[in-house]
Amino acid sequence: MNLRSLPIVAPLLCLASAPAFADPPDFDRPGAGFATSVLPVGTLALEQGLPTYERQRQGGLLDKTYTADSLIRIGLGGPAELQVGGSAWNRLEERGGDSRRHAVGHGDTSIGLKIAPGGSADAGSLSWAALGQVTFANGDQDFNNGAKQYTLGVTGQWKPNDTWQGTLFANVDRLQGRNTWTLAPTFGRKFGENWMAYVETDAIHDAEDGNELQAGGGVAYTIGDHAQLDAYALHRIGTHGPSVVAGIGVSVFFGKKI
Repeated sequence: MNLRSLPIVAPLLCLASAPAFADPPDFDRPGAGFATSVLPVGTLALEQGLPTYERQRQGGLLDKTYTADSLIRIGLGGPAELQVGGSAWNRLEERGGDSRRHAVGHGDTSIGLKIAPGGSADAGSLSWAALGQVTFANGDQDFNNGAKQYTLGVTGQWKPNDTWQGTLFANVDRLQGRNTWTLAPTFGRKFGENWMAYVETDAIHDAEDGNELQAGGGVAYTIGDHAQLDAYALHRIGTHGPSVVAGIGVSVFFGKKI
């Protein structure tokens, strides 16, 4: 599946004109992991990076990557949700010594199934969800994994009240017979009706690149009941992995009441 061929914008704009909407969900952006709830049946959400920025130095080369990552979520009913992700636009800037190179192209496409049977996401409750994904190596040369990747992640969330929440995200990516493990706790707080801020730490064990540790946080601002703006940044602690990962994004929920 090629993400560039997905007719994303037109159907979303049509749905946006619907007069009656289902209750808004929690968005998966921003932060490590994903929401422990799923979309109502027959509804749809778009979560779009504008873009994500990553800076990394490898073997004397300095790489800067910009990624317009997209996630389409579709409510299947019950505790299930279909997810289709990818990046229609990427830009790589590579510099080493006197040499410079840049590339532009689209990235790989993923298909996932999210299951959220683990209780209510309301205040005073503990909830969890699991997400399984397959990522196909159909991106342009500089922006693909080189092989099919399998991912399984679980997020648990505890909300003691309407102000505070804590989550723990655990994930494994399997690519070409090697596993990359991630464990990421996140702590968030609401400020008024529209603002939310959080801090997180990402501990990553890569079978090829070794151990990585990232720390940072972000903010999200809700617009009405069906849209959200976000911004976040993570910085490397140690010698492995990207030195900076940052991004801004927008999430919109489109869903008629049935």
